[in-house]
Amino acid sequence: MAKSIMPRAMTQLPNSAPDSQPDTLPLAASIVVSLAVAATIGLADVAYVLSVAGGEIGARFIAVLPIFFLAAFAVAQIAFWTLRALVGALMPLDMRGHAVSTGLTFLLAGLLHYAESSGVQRLLYEQAAAAAASCPQGLACTPLPGAEALQGAEVAARRAAAERGLLNAALFAQLMRDPDAGVRATLARRADLPQELLERMAGDRHAEVRAAAASSPRLSDAMLNTLAIDRDEGVRLAVARNRNAPPTALALLAPTRSTELREWVAAHPRASEPVLARLLDGSGDRAERLAQQRLGR
Repeated sequence: MAKSIMPRAMTQLPNSAPDSQPDTLPLAASIVVSLAVAATIGLADVAYVLSVAGGEIGARFIAVLPIFFLAAFAVAQIAFWTLRALVGALMPLDMRGHAVSTGLTFLLAGLLHYAESSGVQRLLYEQAAAAAASCPQGLACTPLPGAEALQGAEVAARRAAAERGLLNAALFAQLMRDPDAGVRATLARRADLPQELLERMAGDRHAEVRAAAASSPRLSDAMLNTLAIDRDEGVRLAVARNRNAPPTALALLAPTRSTELREWVAAHPRASEPVLARLLDGSGDRAERLAQQRLGR
């Protein structure tokens, strides 16, 4: 009887032992953790960008926000899986191993964020330093020169400052009175020239400066009408080439004998029917033919 009981008890011992736990978590757990970590870092980066923007969010800004999120998400993914591989070579990838990988990923993201914020702060500081100055859009401006240094500079240096220099109100006024007409003409072509100074430069004594002002799309209709009867043909051509020239200015230009001027008026997008009718003088030139086409005759 005892012999029959012992084998049965011995056969039950292995079944009563608890199952051994695996040393590593499944790959699916790593994927879930990596997605959660990357999404958190991506949202944190977007929140930082929004804070730097100061709440001024436009349509173009909203359109680029996903780029910041995706960039941070991708970097976090690469960092997590790289660190996971390194941690896995040193310890089992169990809960503790994933915690270490996650912590190192956040640490690396924090370091990258610090470097990014330092660069942004430096850019904001440079923008604040130049807040009182002006620079033409799309140009890499030179540093703000001193008024005395610019006054004693060569003509080439003054022209360079007038074209792409970082200027404040005092330097605008100084360059507007520059003795060299080329410097003044260069200044008149700047897109950021204050409207009041642009109007004043349209009355400059030198035709080159008046022509430069006449080419500006920001010049008032009244001043364009005045320049349309300027004694210099180059100034009148600049008015005709200005796509914002009003029909009143074009009407003043139409009776001219200049073939080039007539052609510019005939092709001008703001030439009204009365303006085009003025070009029908029986000359049979290209301007008249173009005017007839536009009038449907």
